[in-house]
Amino acid sequence: MFIGERLRALREEKDFSQGDVGKRTGLLRCYISRVEHGYTVPAVETLEKFARALEVRRVSSSAEIASPG
Repeated sequence: MFIGERLRALREEKDFSQGDVGKRTGLLRCYISRVEHGYTVPAVETLEKFARALEVRRVSSSAEIASPG
């Protein structure tokens, strides 16, 4: 699973819209969409913002995403 697909799955699991994630991260909704669709690869700092917004421990560029616990 690509990082964007995993981010989208986590976002949908939490029942968050892209706008909700944007408010939590300070990122634009269109940027979040581009990441989820694989058009943009986020920087490590941006992945950390996603992790905090989605309430997970970490998100890495290799698509490894760990849920809390």
